[in-house]
Order: sequence, then structure tokens, then C-alpha cells
Amino acid sequence: MKFPHRLASIGAVAAVAALALTACGGGAESPTADTGELGEVGGEIQYAWWGGPARNDKTQAVIDLYEEATPGATVKGTTSEFAAYFENASVQAAGGSLPCVPQMQNRLMADYADRGALLPLDDLVEDGTIDVSNIPESVLDSARAADGNLYMIPYGAAFGSLLVNVTDVEELGLPLPPEGYDWEWLDEWLSDITEKTGTPATGIVGNQQDVLEAWLRSHGADFYEDGAVGFTEDDVAEFWDYAAGLQERGVSISAERASETTGLPLEQNDFSQGKQATVFWPANGLGTAQATIDQAAPGHELQAFPLPSGSAGNGSAFWLSGLAISAKCDNVATAADFIDFFVNDPDAALVYASDNGANTQTENLKALMDDSATSEAKKSELALYETLADAGVAPTVYGKGYATLFQQAVTRYYQQVSFGELTVEEAAKQFTAEAEGAIG
Repeated sequence: MKFPHRLASIGAVAAVAALALTACGGGAESPTADTGELGEVGGEIQYAWWGGPARNDKTQAVIDLYEEATPGATVKGTTSEFAAYFENASVQAAGGSLPCVPQMQNRLMADYADRGALLPLDDLVEDGTIDVSNIPESVLDSARAADGNLYMIPYGAAFGSLLVNVTDVEELGLPLPPEGYDWEWLDEWLSDITEKTGTPATGIVGNQQDVLEAWLRSHGADFYEDGAVGFTEDDVAEFWDYAAGLQERGVSISAERASETTGLPLEQNDFSQGKQATVFWPANGLGTAQATIDQAAPGHELQAFPLPSGSAGNGSAFWLSGLAISAKCDNVATAADFIDFFVNDPDAALVYASDNGANTQTENLKALMDDSATSEAKKSELALYETLADAGVAPTVYGKGYATLFQQAVTRYYQQVSFGELTVEEAAKQFTAEAEGAIG
């Protein structure tokens, strides 16, 4: 489970991207793949991804399987950690030297797709070169850009959740979150936990872009709409009022404690240490949290639950990792064939083991859930993804400026609210104006 909670160091990535990709041109017309002239599969392609040693080993295992199954084709892999990966990709995109197959993430993809650095893949899908028949439509559509084109094939899905220490909650005699629970129910439930334990029931809420996104979507708004801002300052103020209310009543941690813990890895979070009953965190952190608490406070079972619902339904969104093709790739046939293999081959799925989000290919997802090598925590994550995918979570299309605006500015403005430097209304007004200026 490697999907980053807050996209560590992404602010630096965004700054580099904003400068370097300017060279690609704004609003560039997207190139198209002439699928009738792809040629034969074979020769060499470069594939670049981000990750640590464990993911690198799994990725190389997939490459080995592909080369064994495809005589004459060679995949040269390059890897780096997340922030460095996107710094390199920004410079490469500006210079027209992206690897043929760059790994992408839908929340950052616009910084590349909107400037013509990636190849639209719709023709390759339509002619069957890349098979997406086992990827849910809402998941696939979350890999599109504002122009409607598909720029990456998603293989791994992360999504927000409420992680809960089930053992602690049941010992308090309280229920677990029911299906379809809403924000009002959550407020009362967290308050009950706090009252019974005398300690905050959850971490900071208002500074998390994940939770703001869930609030907006569950109330009929979104970060982006048709390439523009999809929310109003009143939408943001209502969320921050909710979050501030939790903090003022001691239901969530204090501003001082939040400033000490924001940015810490999940292993060091109070929840993983058995000191806090719940935390908002992407579901792919469940295994890490369970392994940590097994050492820090043995005997506690943790579970991941969907995000709260509102008047517009559940607020979940899919944060996808996937494979793209550079607009400058000179071996599209092999690049597309490799992507098709990575996404659809059952052996590749098993060796990769959903290392970067839940496997989006439904047949391979079921195989992983049935595999004895898959941990119970990972199976819980995969089952929750399956539930959300079956429910048809509405697609989300991310535009430019996501990293700087939502990862950084949300935290910055709510921190000022927490310490009394700005009122909720002032912060919401300034944040929304900044969003409108950045997004257009």
C-alpha cells in the first residue's frame, strides 16, 4: 500500500511543473495515434515510474514477464521517488523527451495532458489495442482530461476512507459506521467517542484536501467543473465551519497538536499508535496502520469505512495511478502492448499485488482477493474499492494547479483558521479567490 496520503513534497513538484511545462505551450492541440500505422510490436521502449525498493522489485517482475511473453520487445525501466519523479517528468515533457511509457496520476495529469505532452489513447482503446473492457466506466472516465480525451490507463485506485479502531469502538459499546452514514451522524458518533474516552476521537479534519473533496462531492460540488472552479466560497466555509466545530469541542485534535503531526508518516500517527480511535486516510494505508499497531498496541483490529454521504450521495473520488504514452514516443505499438499487458495479464497482476492502489481490472481484482498471499488488510482495501466501483462513484476530472492549490493552500488557510488568524469566512473567501485565479 504505497499511495501517498498527502502527495509528499508535491508543492516543489508543482512549482517545477508550472515553469518547465510552459515550454510545451498552453492549450496545445492534442496529438492523435494513427492506429492503422502502428507497425509491429518489438524493439525497445522506456518505462518510468515512482516507488521504493519493494515496488521496484514488483515492477521489474512485471517487465520480466512481459519480455518473456513478447520476444523481440525490451522494456528499459527507470525509477525514482515520487517528488523527484515528477520533477524529472516536468523537465522531460518540456524538452519532448518523456519516456515512451510514463507512469501518471490523474490528480497531476492535467499539467501534462493539457500541454500536449501525452498521447490521447481513445483510438488505441477503440480498436482493441488496449483492452479496457474489465475496467469500470466510472474509473476509466476518471483518467480523462478536461478535453474529454483519455490520457492514461488506470491500473491502481486509491480513495479516501475513515480508518477505525474497531476494537476500541466496540469496547465503548458504540456502533460502527453504518452503510450510507452522513456527516451529521459522524459528528455525533465522534462526539460520543470523545465523551467516553476523554481524548479526541480523530485527527485534524479541516486541513485535509481529501476530506474537503469528499465534503464538496457529497454536497453536489467538486474541485473542478468544466475546467473551472467547481465550488463557491460558501461551500468551503460550510466545510470549515464543520471542521472548526469538531476542533472547538475537542472532538478532533488541537491546532497545536496538528502542527506537530501534520506531514508525519502514517506509522507515527496517533491512530496507528493506538492513541486515537479514528483518522481520515486513504484506504491503502490500512495495512500499514495495522502492522504498526500490532507492534505498538497489540490486540486491536482496524478497518476502513467509506467516506460520509451528504445530500448528493457518497463523497468518494478515485485517485488513480496509471500508464500513459508520450506524445513523442517513437514506438507506440510496443508501448500500447506493454500497457495492455500490465493492466490485463493475470500473472502480472499477482506479482504486482496492487502495490499502488486497488487493481482496477475486475477479473484480476477478484484473483487478488482470492489469493492466499494477499493480506487480510489488503483484502479489506480491495473489497471496499470493489464496493465503491460497483456503486458507480461519479468520475472526477482534475484540472491544472491541483498540487499547489489543494495540497498546500487548503492546509495553509485552515491552519490560520485553527490559530485564530482568520475567520472561516475570511479564509474561505481568500482561498476561493486564489483558486479562481489559479484555475481560471
